[in-house]
Amino acid sequence: MTVLTASQRRVVTLGWITYAAFYLGRVNLAAALPAIQSDFNWTPEQTAVLAGAALWTYAAGQLINGWLGNRLNIRWMVFIGLIGSALLNLIFASLSSLPLMVVSWLINGFFQSMGWGPILRTLSDNLSTAQRQRISGVFGASYIVGNILTWALTGWLLRFSNWRLLFVVPACLMSVFAVLWYMQNKQPTASSAESTPIRIADVPPVLMQFWPMALTALVAGILFNSTLTYAPTYAAQYLPADQAALAATAFPVFGLIGTVWLGSWIGRRSTGNALQTLVVLLILSAASRAVEFLLLPSIANSLILLALMGITAYALTNQPLTAVPLLAYSDLGTSTVAGAIDAAHSIGGAAGNTMVGVLLTAGGWPLVFGIWTVLPLIAIGFVSLAMRNRQVSPMRN
Repeated sequence: MTVLTASQRRVVTLGWITYAAFYLGRVNLAAALPAIQSDFNWTPEQTAVLAGAALWTYAAGQLINGWLGNRLNIRWMVFIGLIGSALLNLIFASLSSLPLMVVSWLINGFFQSMGWGPILRTLSDNLSTAQRQRISGVFGASYIVGNILTWALTGWLLRFSNWRLLFVVPACLMSVFAVLWYMQNKQPTASSAESTPIRIADVPPVLMQFWPMALTALVAGILFNSTLTYAPTYAAQYLPADQAALAATAFPVFGLIGTVWLGSWIGRRSTGNALQTLVVLLILSAASRAVEFLLLPSIANSLILLALMGITAYALTNQPLTAVPLLAYSDLGTSTVAGAIDAAHSIGGAAGNTMVGVLLTAGGWPLVFGIWTVLPLIAIGFVSLAMRNRQVSPMRN
């Protein structure tokens, strides 16, 4: 049965809202970066160090907190994650030193990693496989809506010419959502295979199944996070900082189409084989980035490009991050699997953010888009290897 009961809808809604709230204390940095760089007269390389900082600790935290999410109290883990991130945002707002700002954002990344895996576990514990399949696309939209609303809020706050507000206001809102999560999440965690530990002897076979997905997720992370971080900077070529933050919402807004519709639509036409779906999404991702070389520089064309990249990047990201942990490997522990794949995705994002800063200095946006176009084509090779690996079973959306 795929129809959700009232209590199941409550679990999904609370998890959806809570994870969207995590993005208040994460993507606000992207909107603030142009103003921070201008305020302190930093180089693109210095900005890139800060832009990629949290993703390294987020990746490490996903491995740790994803594993802990199968064993500890989820109610407390998610609450601590939101409150801790809110506190680090407040600390960041008070700083003016690059090293200290990097350290605070590194710690913030760890607290941010307490959300995704544990929240996915609540879905796995409370929903059947058919129900998880039904809501996987919609649930993936939670981080997109969180992204959109955060950038809309930060764009409005930038009108007051104080980038520090972009960290103070979200911190206050995150604290409210943390209390809401703690007060409303009263359903006990179900006892299931989620609590079954993975033996050391099981690790090599699991890695044999995971490595193609991990490398694909790493490339998806480069494409997704580096665009997410630098979308306001890209738009700032044509618009003032406050308007650029609002214009950059074209990336996540159109990402909703990719998350909710495109991935599922392709999946249905590839008989539910996730690897075939990934190949198609990688081709579309490369094509969308290559459009940059066909368009004349303008505000309108930059919005078109951000929209195309949003549709493909979010669809490419949602499949390994949401569908795979909920459907393909839930028997290994949804939180653990989600943490491992998200870690690979975040490592890619961290490397991608640093890469963009270096490439902008070396050759500007044409060089960035050139690399962005080639990487998905390389990732098709990873997926092709997975297809030839008899131990990798088709994963269904």
